[in-house]
Amino acid sequence: MTKRKSRSRRAGKHAEPVATGRPPARSGDQTGPSEFRKRPSFLLLLSIIGSVAFLLRLINVLQTIETPTVVQLLGDAKGYYDWALRIAGGQWYGQETFYQAPLYPYTLAVLIKVFGSGVFGIRLFQTLLGTLSVVFLGVAAKRVFNPVTGLVAAAMYAVYPPAIYYDGIIQKTALASFLLCALLAVCALYQKPRGDRRPAWVTIAMGVVLGLLVLTRENALLWVPIIPLWIWFGFSIPRKARMIGIGWYLTGLALVLAPVAARNASLGGEWSPTTFQAGPNFYIGNNLESNGLYRPLVAGHETPMYERADAQRLAERAEGRELSSREVSSFWGRQALREIGQDPARWIQLMLLKSLMVVNRYEVPDVESMYVYRDYSWPLRLIGPWWHFGILCPLAVWGIVTTRDRWQNLWLLYLLILVMIAAVVLFFILGRYRQPLVALLALFAATALVDLVQRIRTKNWIAVRTPLIAATIALVACNIPVHDESMLNASSYMNLGIAAGKSGNMAVSLKSLAHAVQTHPEMPEAHVNLGRALELTNRPGAAIECYQNALMLDPNLSMVDTFLARNYEKIGDLESAIAHYRRAIQIDPDDLESRKSLDRLMNSR
Repeated sequence: MTKRKSRSRRAGKHAEPVATGRPPARSGDQTGPSEFRKRPSFLLLLSIIGSVAFLLRLINVLQTIETPTVVQLLGDAKGYYDWALRIAGGQWYGQETFYQAPLYPYTLAVLIKVFGSGVFGIRLFQTLLGTLSVVFLGVAAKRVFNPVTGLVAAAMYAVYPPAIYYDGIIQKTALASFLLCALLAVCALYQKPRGDRRPAWVTIAMGVVLGLLVLTRENALLWVPIIPLWIWFGFSIPRKARMIGIGWYLTGLALVLAPVAARNASLGGEWSPTTFQAGPNFYIGNNLESNGLYRPLVAGHETPMYERADAQRLAERAEGRELSSREVSSFWGRQALREIGQDPARWIQLMLLKSLMVVNRYEVPDVESMYVYRDYSWPLRLIGPWWHFGILCPLAVWGIVTTRDRWQNLWLLYLLILVMIAAVVLFFILGRYRQPLVALLALFAATALVDLVQRIRTKNWIAVRTPLIAATIALVACNIPVHDESMLNASSYMNLGIAAGKSGNMAVSLKSLAHAVQTHPEMPEAHVNLGRALELTNRPGAAIECYQNALMLDPNLSMVDTFLARNYEKIGDLESAIAHYRRAIQIDPDDLESRKSLDRLMNSR
């Protein structure tokens, strides 16, 4: 049995239990047990909520089917999809250790085998995953709290715009969210079994599901030791039963992670149950130039095709020898710690900034942005402005405060939340990285809404001051502007324009890139990409102006002088072309294209 305070003790502290989901009986109240039995069942209502979740996600998928970044994948989405194509083509074992979490691309490979190449089948599958996430979350909240809270938590997650958005793009967030909600449901079943015994399959399932989550989101590895602590200290059960439970949990975990560790060892000579990118990512998030957002090790190399190679090449150059995958990761970890030690005060400020960023209302985009998808999707456009992290988090704080007398039952959730926040803050901030917090916070946000409704109905305002103050502080903290939103939005529209250009839709490309420049004129990359689009539409004069603007903002941008020289050639200004080819070679001595072009022009004089 789970440790609980005695009923009499709790009743002495609160006249009415918090978040029971049922108003207290009053004189003249004709609602009795038979009335409650006539209400729709929990499963029926949960099914309706799940149907709404599916419908919203399906509408989002259908309305964004022609979004340029769906038609032409970029960044991690393209990396995962290309990896999946290789797996589906027969390279299921691979030739090197995992640098990125492998479960999502292997899942995509299965879907490609089933649906064929193309992303619609994948997005439809993720819509189903998102729906099941809602159902699992509702089941978990019901068992941890009560049926009403379960339905509210499911409804909150069903209509949460970032969840709808992430379920519709080619990213591992949908799979990670599904596995997290499944983990919460299994843990809730272990905490409150249907009988006196906890079946072995439940404990094994906790290990299996968490192991799969680790293979989807590497930072979930930090959760692995929490479950045994919870089993050992969280329940008044015999010592032998606790030891057996931990053994079954570790068995489930090993069933998933041991084969991956063996596979990595067979290819790289080093055992790792997940990947070897922790060191580079830690450096990106904590070096002297870090600002809390993702910055590649080499400017302009933001895609997966460069990340691993750059980390390896730069580390080996610094060490003067070939390095294994683990040695590369260790090199970047040491380098990060060295730079933290050079200016610890700045690092502390950075950690405080990232702590605010991780709870901020704004969804930091990666290559794709929810705020761009709003232009295409009415569920995101209608719900997004009023239901976001800046509302969810304060509600969750209210719920945590009002349920604090149940901490002995809820401390597992507290630890999961705190460890995940730390895992994100220690690296860098992206909206999809903090998405696992949403399901966890929704459990407490639901209790807050149930508590508020109950207090309004009963006019019971005793002890409301503490949760109100805490939630108000959280409301302010979560909605303080901490991001350069114009720059991030401009970057998203720039990526949209790049994708449109790659798919041949130059009208949308030019419009999106011009919007990016207008939104944030100080972004040199936006000027460069607008120049490229103008060049491709045979407007060299306008392209030259864009490239010149880019160089004014950043004189050392690679390839821009080459682009300028090429367009000066087109308009017949050979002297300017020669000057920019020479400058391109000064910036990058390995620029063979500029060397050949310069030699050609010099020989033609």
